[in-house]
Amino acid sequence: MKNVRYGIIGLKGVGGLHLRLAQQHADVELTALVDIDEAFVKEKAAELSVRGFTDYEEMLDADVVDAVSIATPHHLHAVIGLACLNAGVHVFTEKPLANRVSQADAMITTAKSKNLKLCVGHQYRTYRSPQTMKHLIETGAIGEIMRVLWTWIEFRPESYYARDIWRGTWRHAGGGVLMNQTSHDLDLICWLIGQPVQVSALIANQLHSVEIEDVVCANVQFANGAFGSIQLTINQPKGYSVRQIAGDTGAIVIQDVQSLARDGDDQILLGTYNPPLPALMTQTAGIADQPKIAWHPVQLLKGLGGHAVLMDSFINAILKGGELFVSGESALPAVELINAIVLSAMRKKTVDLPVDREEYDQLFDELSRGEVRVPRRKM
Repeated sequence: MKNVRYGIIGLKGVGGLHLRLAQQHADVELTALVDIDEAFVKEKAAELSVRGFTDYEEMLDADVVDAVSIATPHHLHAVIGLACLNAGVHVFTEKPLANRVSQADAMITTAKSKNLKLCVGHQYRTYRSPQTMKHLIETGAIGEIMRVLWTWIEFRPESYYARDIWRGTWRHAGGGVLMNQTSHDLDLICWLIGQPVQVSALIANQLHSVEIEDVVCANVQFANGAFGSIQLTINQPKGYSVRQIAGDTGAIVIQDVQSLARDGDDQILLGTYNPPLPALMTQTAGIADQPKIAWHPVQLLKGLGGHAVLMDSFINAILKGGELFVSGESALPAVELINAIVLSAMRKKTVDLPVDREEYDQLFDELSRGEVRVPRRKM
């Protein structure tokens, strides 16, 4: 294969970015556009001299693509992704990989069985702050991770859901602040810390008229033994979101996260202590003495480029067999963590991971049909 014949499914919103990246890539030949807005897709297809479709299945039947980007509402990611994979087409899907972990499993299994590439749009991993935090962890700057505190605070008014009605329903969005706003952050947590193994959580809808949750408090245990506390809300003004990752020889802290949705100007502090905490436990004489910790700012690593990095890795993997920057397998833990948080909160129990797929599918169906509802704030 000399060039990858490429299609974009969903042209508005982030689909426009995928379109520009495909147009700019030296190894990509843009061949198809798909959008339910018939007038819009016809106009755009004529402008770019490519095939235009209102139905992705018609595009697949036409055999004009080797790979696609999927930039549709969440509930279509798995449906369209599986159809494309089954047709022998490589898939780059926007986040989330799927609304339900059972769907994510099916996509990953199908891609593997057909030797196809499945890339997921978790571009936050390419940003400066996460890259720097990952480097500090992997080079042993804080030792073995013991504790994580992660908050995400921003405001979304009712007009946000009035503009895009699908975002307010379980069936279409797969969740609220968890799936819509912070699936990137939850992906970062899993990427940085490792596999979650147990979750106990609360979710609610405090201020919005839509179905989904707008606030989350979750406690998470990870496979490496670390404990995490996660708070997420779209009910307060953006400001003073915190990231702390503490190990047995030091801690990484961002006191006021700037880059909730982009590569911002975060200031990372690294605190270190020596010897490690297990030794200090026996070497510290006074019953209330505190270990001395030295704090200093960390220079952020250079950012890698957002979606462009993901697109480059996707095309390179197709043509040369390279590694995907964000594969379906590596994106799965975030979907599973989101499902586990919802299951724990709605069933009022501690959830062990892997999540019981059948149990979550049943709950999701009940939420989608309105048979169970997210708790609401009592006014």
